[in-house]
Amino acid sequence: MEDYGHEAPTEKDAIKAFADLVGPRTAEGLWGLAVQSLGLQRPVTTPADLRRVAEHVMEVGELSRVAGRSLKVRLITYEALARTVTS
Repeated sequence: MEDYGHEAPTEKDAIKAFADLVGPRTAEGLWGLAVQSLGLQRPVTTPADLRRVAEHVMEVGELSRVAGRSLKVRLITYEALARTVTS
């Protein structure tokens, strides 16, 4: 993936993106509740689980929908690029 200049999205990246829109405390709270309600453990590390949390947070409200969709698009792009690199 280094050839494309993309690193795997992380939980930290996701929370920062949410914090930019809703503030750090709200972002941390939303993320934590989403992780808990999905039965996952923190830190969320796999792209598939990050996508699940992003989709869950998208259901909360307008601003979180924007951040969640952005993360989801980033994850889909990362996964697609990773498949082309390993193929």
